[in-house]
Amino acid sequence: MSKNNFSETVLGGQDSKVFAISHTKLNRVDSLLGNQANNSAESSPWHPNDVYGSTNTGAPTSGESARVRAERIASIEGQGSSVLSFHDINYEVDVKLSACGKRVKKKILKDVNGIFKPGMNAILGPTGSGKSSLLDVLAGRKEPRGLTGTILLDGLPPPDNYKCLVGYVVQDDVVMGTLTVRENFEFSATLRLPRSVKKRERKDRVEQVIYELGLTEVADSKVGNEFIRGVSGGERKRCNIGMELIISPPVLFLDEPTTGLDASTANAVMLLLKRLADRGRNIIFSIHQPRFSIYRLFDSLMLMSHGDVAYHGKANEALDYFTSVGYICEEHNNPPDFFLDVINGDSTAVASMAREPNGALGNTVSNHLHDSGKVQEHVVAVEAEPSGLRDLFRNSKWYQIVKDELKPIMDAHQQDAGGGNTIRIRKVEYKTSFGVQLLTVSQRCIKNIARNPQVSIMQFVVIAIFALIVGGVYFDMSKSKDSGIQNRAGAFFFIIMNQVFGNMSAVELFIKERAIFIHENVSGFYRVSAYFLAKVFCDVIPLRMIPAVIFSCIVYFMLGLRDGVDHFFFFGLNLFLTALSASALSFAISSTVRIFAIANLCLALCYVFMMLFSGLLINVGDLGDWISWIKYLSIFRYSLNALEVNELKDQNFCNFTDCVNGNYYLQSQKIPYETAWDLWQNEAALGIMVFAYLLLAYIQLRRIKKLK
Repeated sequence: MSKNNFSETVLGGQDSKVFAISHTKLNRVDSLLGNQANNSAESSPWHPNDVYGSTNTGAPTSGESARVRAERIASIEGQGSSVLSFHDINYEVDVKLSACGKRVKKKILKDVNGIFKPGMNAILGPTGSGKSSLLDVLAGRKEPRGLTGTILLDGLPPPDNYKCLVGYVVQDDVVMGTLTVRENFEFSATLRLPRSVKKRERKDRVEQVIYELGLTEVADSKVGNEFIRGVSGGERKRCNIGMELIISPPVLFLDEPTTGLDASTANAVMLLLKRLADRGRNIIFSIHQPRFSIYRLFDSLMLMSHGDVAYHGKANEALDYFTSVGYICEEHNNPPDFFLDVINGDSTAVASMAREPNGALGNTVSNHLHDSGKVQEHVVAVEAEPSGLRDLFRNSKWYQIVKDELKPIMDAHQQDAGGGNTIRIRKVEYKTSFGVQLLTVSQRCIKNIARNPQVSIMQFVVIAIFALIVGGVYFDMSKSKDSGIQNRAGAFFFIIMNQVFGNMSAVELFIKERAIFIHENVSGFYRVSAYFLAKVFCDVIPLRMIPAVIFSCIVYFMLGLRDGVDHFFFFGLNLFLTALSASALSFAISSTVRIFAIANLCLALCYVFMMLFSGLLINVGDLGDWISWIKYLSIFRYSLNALEVNELKDQNFCNFTDCVNGNYYLQSQKIPYETAWDLWQNEAALGIMVFAYLLLAYIQLRRIKKLK
């Protein structure tokens, strides 16, 4: 497959317009910008290092030559990067002045304009400057409410599935820690590459990304989590980057890629990004306060201050710009630190020295600005209001350069499409079918459970130990009139408590991996329905059904319960439905509440109320109408009624002189028992509760806010 035909044969259709730059689009961008896209993969000859890096580590040793293999792998990769321009971006949000106060509008971004070409494009600014908000806007990860402006990709409006085409690396790790680096990449390739890409090509693409990121030696090592020791922090960050590079995006966004890394690791990650940028990728990232060895890797720099652009242009010209407006970076000072000092207003002393006629620094600055009065005018403007730096930049030649680049792009857009706001809700388009998504996510869930012994094996061990304890306490219960019924009712209540409270662990199902789910769903990995069904099935069968079966087999015979295969299987079915309904309620709360401690508290309160209205602690038939309706929501009530009818109906419990029939106890508790439906209606109620809670969990999962 040739690279020139990749857009049509592999990507196909609408995606080819953005995913790979065709010759027509390259010519369009060149004509608009007035230069050649020399960073494109199309414009430079092939070299083995473009695929395997600067060394031969990881190069293929099979009969296939390195060149043939690299050309075949490159056919799976996009043809160069795109130029991203943005025009008049404004973003405001509603902010409450107090808990009960009125809402006011707060501007986060104010008339932001700029252009990012292939290379290292940094958005730098202090906390609250709007750099992360701008990055999210450009990546299509912001809610369009309160957002206006125009974003163009190679001079064209982004397609509807724009946020699925670009790569976005968040601050936190969003890779599965129990999977290896290769398995994580294969997961991304299986779900994000088009169906037309063959299995061999997907595998080659994974291998290429592994080589490109220098992860060959740890490719088969687990990424790691709080329980499993895995790769280093830098390798984990590269793994996050690789998940996005699998699709070879036209633009790669990174939100503060050095956060949480030590200085050496951060420098290594940024050097990696620089190598990727040198191969023609458009890399846009926000960063807070890099050291100089990182700063010198930047090609383009945008400084943000209170939602305004304080500077936008070449990174190596930023110091010249600040010198021209009266701010001199003293010797041995780190330029990014100096920029942040200026933005935060901490460098006014430096500028004030320029006002002193006898100061050496004042003479230097005056030479740049021709007179000290102009210096004072600039400094006072900056000190007076936050927009001072914006005004200084807009009066500079650097801003004029940006305007000259943006004007032909915007003019062409207005001529072709009539201009207008291009920011809107972007739909998610999936590359694979529902069945493929369900199978792939299920396989990952199974691996995750199998490689988490604290979750899987311990679940079985604990349930078996608890079953032995219950069986020992209530071992071979007698059928005496005095204690037979009481002991059975107590044992059943205790067993139900175990099945309900023992499944509280299910509450973490959609909390622990919430960040991963949100990122992958927005990026087009899978549908919410596929993820939900995979998670539920892979949790219910190994962690809910199997423990219920183990518990039933141990307890039923140790307690000496009623003979009969039908009674035994009904007992096991009831315990499984009880565990499943309790888990389903946990799922519903898990998808609604994002904080684990609060979710646990809410779930415990629900269980306690259900336990109170089970019928054992209080006769629910004697409750008033105003509160008796709660019994219909109690898992405990339906499960306890079913177990008692299954065990006590038509059974006699005798002492030496007298007998009592189990039906008498059922009547006293106002438990229906006469017909088969009286027994099975409890199982039907549990089944309905399972369905209702799962439906609620799915609805809440869909309602999770996925955009910032």
